[in-house]
Amino acid sequence: MNTLKISEIKATPEFNIFYFAELNGSTRVEQSLMESLEEHWNKWLPFLKAYRLEKPKNGKGTDFLLLFLDKDVEDAVEEIWQETPTEGLAHHNLAITLIMSAAQSLLPELEEGKCAPLPKPGEAALAAFKSLGLEWNQEGTVSRQYAVFTPYPYSGGCEVCYLEENCPKSKLRK
Repeated sequence: MNTLKISEIKATPEFNIFYFAELNGSTRVEQSLMESLEEHWNKWLPFLKAYRLEKPKNGKGTDFLLLFLDKDVEDAVEEIWQETPTEGLAHHNLAITLIMSAAQSLLPELEEGKCAPLPKPGEAALAAFKSLGLEWNQEGTVSRQYAVFTPYPYSGGCEVCYLEENCPKSKLRK
């Protein structure tokens, strides 16, 4: 089995209020919520993990980008959710904004409204997940709630996506 070289890379997410507001379904953000979002964004940045999974130099296949937020962020969102569901939803959307902003910083095509297609991982990618403490679930997720796994560099949308048949945004489904 080919193995993928795992290299940590630097993602530089920037908070996009318009992206957040769209996700959150809101046209305005109260000052107190904005302050909480800023505080949590800064707290959660160190929990952002970004990796390039590279095929061997003379090997076949694709390189991948894997981004995820550690479980600490999931726990923090859940704690906020338990206190105030409305704030919990806003902070859940903040975590999504953080992970997608990080992906956009490395794949500019995503800023143009393109999806980050989810490829079906082969044995080498599954082994890479495991070495990073992650598990792949057959429904097409890893064991982190806030994660992106996609070809790197960008190499297409629906035509390379594992979720093509179930995705509401699919352009290939019949």
